[in-house]
Amino acid sequence: MKKLTKTYLLILSLLTVVSVLLMRFVWPEYYPDFLYLIPIFFLFMLGMMYLLKRGNDRKGKDPTIFFLAYRIFKIILSLIFLLVYFMTVRNQLLPYAVLFMIFYIGLSSVETIHFMKREKN
Repeated sequence: MKKLTKTYLLILSLLTVVSVLLMRFVWPEYYPDFLYLIPIFFLFMLGMMYLLKRGNDRKGKDPTIFFLAYRIFKIILSLIFLLVYFMTVRNQLLPYAVLFMIFYIGLSSVETIHFMKREKN
């Protein structure tokens, strides 16, 4: 789990820096309000992943159950997060959604690769 956390935080930091630099200097007219909420959301999801994993290990359940439950939990929370943002902010929705999708896909691929390697062993 430590390796996943380090890789997750590295990719999250990289995505944050690249997205802010691109949106600030290349496309400043599309810079969405509250862009900082996306990395905060995914930090929150890292914490939730840790809590779900710890609970799953305590109950002695199969790691596959954890992975499936976490994915469903992540999808539901992501949809709720985007819906709340869309209903409250109501400007720069498309750039925000695209950035959120890039973060989601990038970090989900990191998680998937980690879990696949772990299941192989």
